[in-house]
Amino acid sequence: MSRRSLALVVGAVGVLAAVVAAAAPVPVDRPKDAAPNELPRGWDLAEIEEAAPPYGAGGRVSVLAWKVVEDDRPLRVETCLVLKDLGGEAENGRWCLAHLYRHPLDKDPAWRLPPVWVSPPAPLGPDKPVVVDHFKRLKAKPGNKDVYDALGDVQWRFELEKGWKLVGCGVCEKTWEAATGEKPTRFFERP
Repeated sequence: MSRRSLALVVGAVGVLAAVVAAAAPVPVDRPKDAAPNELPRGWDLAEIEEAAPPYGAGGRVSVLAWKVVEDDRPLRVETCLVLKDLGGEAENGRWCLAHLYRHPLDKDPAWRLPPVWVSPPAPLGPDKPVVVDHFKRLKAKPGNKDVYDALGDVQWRFELEKGWKLVGCGVCEKTWEAATGEKPTRFFERP
């Protein structure tokens, strides 16, 4: 290869590198106290933030834990436990703990709250109707005890439910500590 041909190739590579660099997305500055991304590849925190209640309210969303499960159909379900800090006092509480899920292989793989189940009124159901909201508002910044005590309210479990196999799971330890001020003490049991 002649020097001139080599110079043209090097020049073309340089131009191509400049075009690629210009087209690359500019990284968004994360807050200085933000924890690192501890989510599975392909999960978009912005999509999770949009689905986290209360809807339309701004605030910082922290994914505390996540799991991916599958059954024999096969049906794959991705779930996460999130804590949203609204950033200011609110009538029902500044913090909202929620359980979100999605079917990643579905036509609409959007994150959402699980369906709300309401028991029928008496005499067919209990005297007091049972409603499962899958989120809980908290007035004080939650620590581990508050989060663990609210897991039943949001229908989140670290244990694997019967009929499901675990594809992946994780407790976002650095994010958890940044959001609650405490290191997590409960984790998933691997089968």
